[in-house]
Amino acid sequence: MIALSGCAGDPAAGTDDAGATTMRDAWVADDVDAQVADDDAGAVEIDAGTSAVEDASTPEPDAGPPPPICPAVDCASVSGTTTAGRLVALDECGFGMRLERPLAEGEALADALLARLGTARRRDLAHALANLNREGRAGLSSATSSRLSGLGARGFRWETGDENVDYWYPQGITGSHDAGIAGRTLLLVSWYHKTDARPTKGARLSLVDISDLSRPRYRHLLLVDPVMTSSGANFEPAEYDGGGALHAGGITWIGDRIYVADTSRGLRVYDLSRMFAPTNTDDNERIGISGTRSDAHGYAYAVPRVARYVRAGSTCSSRFSFVARGDVGGTPALITGEYDADTVNGRVIAWPLDRASGLLDDEGSGTSFSLAAAISGRTRVQGALRTGDAWYLSSSSQDGSDGRLYIAREGRTSTSVNWIRGCEDLYLDASDRLWTVGEHPGQRDVVSIPRPR
Repeated sequence: MIALSGCAGDPAAGTDDAGATTMRDAWVADDVDAQVADDDAGAVEIDAGTSAVEDASTPEPDAGPPPPICPAVDCASVSGTTTAGRLVALDECGFGMRLERPLAEGEALADALLARLGTARRRDLAHALANLNREGRAGLSSATSSRLSGLGARGFRWETGDENVDYWYPQGITGSHDAGIAGRTLLLVSWYHKTDARPTKGARLSLVDISDLSRPRYRHLLLVDPVMTSSGANFEPAEYDGGGALHAGGITWIGDRIYVADTSRGLRVYDLSRMFAPTNTDDNERIGISGTRSDAHGYAYAVPRVARYVRAGSTCSSRFSFVARGDVGGTPALITGEYDADTVNGRVIAWPLDRASGLLDDEGSGTSFSLAAAISGRTRVQGALRTGDAWYLSSSSQDGSDGRLYIAREGRTSTSVNWIRGCEDLYLDASDRLWTVGEHPGQRDVVSIPRPR
């Protein structure tokens, strides 16, 4: 659980804006298909003829990791088709993820960055919450109120600058219930830098306190990727390996860590406990450390990456358009899925979470196989989660330009309720309310309704 204690101090508002950078993402391993072929090789077989009695001074041989819990699956069998409204279950053994590098390596790189910045620059969640510098607007737009009439909708709107900006687009949503935080009601919303310019400013988070929904207050935090250079640890904006802003189409907050959808690769993991404040917030175009100066595109807070999950070995590929916290049969899970504008064959996948560590559960094998998987049966799925036996699908442009929220179960025709225009990711809060955020300028309500059954 995240501690909310800490000094308030350093109330610098910063410009919380963004600008171009001259760096690229170098904190990646080789392509996952070129990684060590033995990723999932399993346990070492012991010769059946070995004596059961060993000399006590002889150390036990290293048996290696336990074997994977799933057999190999023909990937054609998990890439099928369906018809509109019919969710079809798939073999969950087809999908597997693993850490690209050990978590300790990513944390050590982030710590090296913090050491170079100086301990005085380190920040925590309590510090950021004590320095929220923007105030949202209570209530919902008339269009959203009308669209969700009778559904018990509640929410807020951004301040007008964030409501209308055309180069930052909101995408993912999560909150304090996912993180296990008590005492305050918080949301995190991800945005990506929508621009044709290269390089970009990557992706950011909005930390929102809605403990009093009549007075929502928030602040933007920039996501950054640590890199090791000839001058030491440094940092860059959150971009794809080939360039372009990380879309951050979905996010989930587990303990101190933020899981962010990494569209073609898997999931990135950022760490709020290693958040830092750059020395300068007066230049929206600069990022990184230069001499004694550090910048994060004008933002007063930056959140570094510590890990990335990628497809494991020979398991089947999938896209990661979004991510949310859910459960399968009471087992905590991360829910990912694929956006498909043209067909109803995008897939949704549930990945097991280890309750103690907050990481994907690999049962010691190094590979985390999915708990459940299905073809969604709906186009334009922008967010999904599963709880009980139900998959909830947030789909845009289903009624003209308006969205619909579908409730899909295997073997049944899906049901739905009205949903907002430009709907995105999903978050289920402690009050059993489903949240989403609109992405289009001028129509960006952050809204919740009681979870439909």
